[in-house]
Amino acid sequence: MTDWQPVNDVEKAMLLAVGENDRQSYFQLLALADLFLPQIAGDESPEQRFLTVRAFGEVFLPVFTSSQALIAQAAGAVNGYAITNYYELRRKWPHPDWRLAINPGTPIDAYLAVEAVEQAAVGDLEVPTLDELGAAAVADFAEEFDLQERRERGDYPDDDAAALTAAARAGDVYGYLNRLLDTTVLIPTTRPVLAAEEILEPGFPWRTGTDQMIEVFTGPEALARTHPDPVPAVEVSLPFALAVWPEGHGLSVNPGGDDGITVPAEQVLLLLSFSPPA
Repeated sequence: MTDWQPVNDVEKAMLLAVGENDRQSYFQLLALADLFLPQIAGDESPEQRFLTVRAFGEVFLPVFTSSQALIAQAAGAVNGYAITNYYELRRKWPHPDWRLAINPGTPIDAYLAVEAVEQAAVGDLEVPTLDELGAAAVADFAEEFDLQERRERGDYPDDDAAALTAAARAGDVYGYLNRLLDTTVLIPTTRPVLAAEEILEPGFPWRTGTDQMIEVFTGPEALARTHPDPVPAVEVSLPFALAVWPEGHGLSVNPGGDDGITVPAEQVLLLLSFSPPA
């Protein structure tokens, strides 16, 4: 960050708002200020060209609240600027996927969607600071690193439902299927079933859902999430059920949940021959 100092009343007030963590006042000042938009001029392009920067996986269009701040941060990349304001900028916003960078590289910077300025100015939205964005990125990286480590170790909780959720979040298909095929599941039926062995008998009351899918659930909570009104169900080991699975029906495990998967009808029986890689 360069040796920046405020050069006008707007920047002085914005710096004060930042120091007091008064984000609403900050964006109220921005909404009424003159904004200096870097431009690349003097080439043969018939269209207006903008300086953009990439950060946090997004493309940002930078604006500044003084020409001095713009020159200090972007003088080597542009050779001109236009004076605008927030409302004109929003009306003429050049690309729907771009975001707005306010005074980047200074102590009064902010990064957000252009339409969010109005929400922040009236207090309907609290925009995170750069430090908070960085902390969130670090937290996301740490979580992803933990999931990757867990995926590689196959280190999951003892509880089947929790283990399936962890494997699904880690993207560990082999770990998920390996645990699933060792699990006792609940299969909703069209009438009460007294014993799991009835699944071997002709006329077993399979409950077929949409698209010829049969639902199975890894616990009562998952069943209740999809069927808040109680439905009859039989408790049975999944491989036992797969051995007599009705032809032409797919499998839907915990539909609607973070740990759910679907298996098309032609692949259901292949699960019986599944074995994780050595």
